[in-house]
Amino acid sequence: MGQKNYIECPFCSGLLEPKLGRQTCPECHAGFVYDAGRHRIFVDTNDIRLPIQGIVCTRCGMVQSENARRCAHCRGELLSTKQ
Repeated sequence: MGQKNYIECPFCSGLLEPKLGRQTCPECHAGFVYDAGRHRIFVDTNDIRLPIQGIVCTRCGMVQSENARRCAHCRGELLSTKQ
């Protein structure tokens, strides 16, 4: 049997199988969109649930590393989720 790949929920770090499009975390029930082609995760900017594991673009909702200065997807401003 082959080994399964998983992605991390951007909110709680729970593991789930990667599926294209809209997903719901089985652990915290947060909704987000997974772009499997580029291994990117987007959150709904109209319904951001904190905490997010990383930082989120205020324009497109892409979750990315805390070291980013501008969004790698749309070059929008980033919102730090550190408290």
